[in-house]
Amino acid sequence: MIKALAPRMPRGCSWVWPSIVLLGVLPLTLQAQQTTPLTEAGKSAENSDDTKKKAVAAPAAKPEAGDQAEAKEHETTASVEIFVDPNATKANENTFTPLPSGTFNPRQIREIEAMAKGGALDRDLIQKYVIKYTADLTNRSFINGLIAPNPGAGPNAAAAVGFRDASANLSTPIELAKRANNAAFLKAYTEALLSVAPKLLKNHLLARLEAAILLGKTGSPDAIDTFITQLNDKDQTTWVKIWSARGLLNILQIPGGGYQDLPGGTTATAKSAHALVDWLADKSLPWPAQLRALEALGALRMAADPRAQAKLEMATAAMQMLADPAVRLEVRAQAAWTLGMMRVSAANGKFNYKLVAYYGGEVAAELGERILATYGTNITLAQSYAAPLLYQIYPSFYGVEGARESGLLRMPNLGNNRGFIEQLGNQIKPVAKSAVELFKAPKGNRDKYAKELSDKVAVLKSFLDKNVPDDNQFGDKQFPLKAEIADVRAEDPKVAGAVRGK
Repeated sequence: MIKALAPRMPRGCSWVWPSIVLLGVLPLTLQAQQTTPLTEAGKSAENSDDTKKKAVAAPAAKPEAGDQAEAKEHETTASVEIFVDPNATKANENTFTPLPSGTFNPRQIREIEAMAKGGALDRDLIQKYVIKYTADLTNRSFINGLIAPNPGAGPNAAAAVGFRDASANLSTPIELAKRANNAAFLKAYTEALLSVAPKLLKNHLLARLEAAILLGKTGSPDAIDTFITQLNDKDQTTWVKIWSARGLLNILQIPGGGYQDLPGGTTATAKSAHALVDWLADKSLPWPAQLRALEALGALRMAADPRAQAKLEMATAAMQMLADPAVRLEVRAQAAWTLGMMRVSAANGKFNYKLVAYYGGEVAAELGERILATYGTNITLAQSYAAPLLYQIYPSFYGVEGARESGLLRMPNLGNNRGFIEQLGNQIKPVAKSAVELFKAPKGNRDKYAKELSDKVAVLKSFLDKNVPDDNQFGDKQFPLKAEIADVRAEDPKVAGAVRGK
């Protein structure tokens, strides 16, 4: 496997890649030069009038470890993107009614943690615990301590600790139960969370985010309907919807790799898929949200609603992202992965395998060009372009381990498309391999490997130029090929509500 050659390579478009900063308008601040682990919603809350108004250049973080000779390559100015969510602006007004709270002592906290590890269940105590600490998430004083922080040791500092403590106390039992594989506790705890979730998800922005994160972490099928409801809610914030998509993914993923069918059969799967497709149709959706919607849609593995199989609604939604040169490359790569994950039958109408592969090849070639353009001045940015090539485009052809019939070349109904897709895959594979070798090489030898990568990209582009598909229909839609449209690239994403700063 190619990924085995790149043990230090950041995984393509990983869930924790975007660094999230809450500024009262839910901007998603993305720095290509660093990988920042996702914290709880409250830990990343800030309030800055200057940053609300514009995106600014921010210095990239230095590498925490690694080759010191390469450190200066990371000391460049990062490009910052801020996506403004009007729903988050409204939800950040600290005017919501706090939920009624109770009291809980350290001994009771230890009892809950013991239950999570495998002790006897006390559902009443679990409910009281959840009520106490979810109410703390809606405490106005605690919220103010985060959105208007006081650097001194005054009341605001103590209030901020109160919110963080509530967040930690709510997430710790989930983590303990997962480590102990304690399904009974997780189910009881999720039920307690779901009993208060409707009120939390209509409360302050921070309370909403924490509720969505907690439910997403549980991986519980009991939360499916709640996730679907949030995705369908036009007034819900983007970040809650992102975590709703993540929650569906957590249910679908099998520990150790692979994916299972969504509990609830095709009805639950179709409802989830429709919610994701409708969300993707929002033209103002920021690209990190598009990534997560496509990731969850691919994990559902449903190309079409069973009641309208020829329509290919789910597959067409992904195809629209893959085929659009104005969409960000990382998103197009994720769309290729999504299409490669879908189960396709003869009843599914016009699933144009060759067209999917061709667009996937285009994305691979562009990613290769981006790597070559950036490796000399910003190795981390170059790696961020290699990651989708390795972890989205490559599996879109060759499949995902543990996911039967995933990958175009493993689909059962390829017919006479197999030859073309095999040839194209054989052009993409050496591009991916050369990219890995470039990053593994010592800095002084990279130009040699870059030349090899350049040659492989040229071969791939030549193959694409000579093998343009004659048929550009997918489902009931026509998708113009690159030669038929203006030269529009996603160098600077034109997303509604987005501001770029350099």
